[in-house]
Amino acid sequence: MWVVVHLYSGLALGRLPLPYWALVLVVLASHLLMDLIPHWDYTHTSHPIRWGACDFAAGLLTVVVGYVAFGAPLRLLALGVLAAAPDFDVLARGLRHGRGEYWWPSHRSGFPHGRARPLPGIATQAAVVVASVVAIVLF
Repeated sequence: MWVVVHLYSGLALGRLPLPYWALVLVVLASHLLMDLIPHWDYTHTSHPIRWGACDFAAGLLTVVVGYVAFGAPLRLLALGVLAAAPDFDVLARGLRHGRGEYWWPSHRSGFPHGRARPLPGIATQAAVVVASVVAIVLF
């Protein structure tokens, strides 16, 4: 899943009535579970840096607008960022020109990482974002 999709799901899950330590575990587990869902990753394209920059910008814009315009609490925004944080593993490996191992379990070669063609894979991620926004607004 894209970084911004993990971010939105983390924001939605952060609304659950659980202690903060439990929410930290939930959003990290959500990253693993969401990577199982068939989706399209831009890391397998000819322009992963361009796609990644757009993805990061969308996440950054979400956090800034969430804080400035909507007054989202920093602890909620932190959960969104934490849900997306394992994808920095992908960035770090990219900066090493594909050398070295991933540290996050769902990024390793033995993990059954979900894959889909671009159109259904992007639609799946858009659906997760929409469902997350609905959950954030309603709860």
